[in-house]
Amino acid sequence: MIRRTFLILPAVGAAREKALWRDGIGDWTEFRSRPSAPGISSSRKEDCDRVIAEAEIGLDDRDSRLLASMLPRQESWRLYDDFKEEAAFLDIETDGLGPGCSVTMVGVHGPAGTEVMVSGEGLDACSIAEALEGASMLVTFNGSCFDLPVLAAEYPSLDLGLPHLDLRFAARRAGLRGGLKAVEGSLGLRRDEGIADVDGREAVRLWNRWRRGCRGSLDTLMEYNRADTENLSPVADTVCSLLERMTTGDGHEV
Repeated sequence: MIRRTFLILPAVGAAREKALWRDGIGDWTEFRSRPSAPGISSSRKEDCDRVIAEAEIGLDDRDSRLLASMLPRQESWRLYDDFKEEAAFLDIETDGLGPGCSVTMVGVHGPAGTEVMVSGEGLDACSIAEALEGASMLVTFNGSCFDLPVLAAEYPSLDLGLPHLDLRFAARRAGLRGGLKAVEGSLGLRRDEGIADVDGREAVRLWNRWRRGCRGSLDTLMEYNRADTENLSPVADTVCSLLERMTTGDGHEV
């Protein structure tokens, strides 16, 4: 989708982007090959060609941060298809749900598999950074409001500046409502029976039971966190596919 995106261009919004597509200018290569483009003056066309050339270099170099800086923030989903093999799907657990809570667990699912790190058992800024090494983008569910601010407060040295796709808002835009488990259910994803009823509040209770000596509670919490991170991948696949069809006109408009 990123190669079809013209929102990176100066003064090009959603309406102008759709006009370019309707005129048969379907991607960056086609745009640069045309001597002119509808609604764009010749001088602006030259500027746009230069921006696209920069974006093409960024994509060839796998520079997701550069490409993200060229996009409106709410359009980060357009990077996903090209960078999903290098994405880090992240979810955290905490000892509370309000301000001042502390991180108890961090799960990262990526190309190398899934790693669940536990407070008091090796979880620190270095272990999180190692789990994120090589990632080109972050994918969360409600991470912009919770996971990333909580991590930044507890681990201020941690680099969380990767392009970020928050599926809470992307899924809502695609017509999928509710929390992560509700979205999973609407897509036919099912969790194992032992964690099917676990939610954020129960996750806090499980942590407290573990602190009181119940090892089984920690195992359940780790399984819950693992499911949260691993299920983000198929959810992101579906949500971004829906958004692409809706945006390009092969479905309802966003």
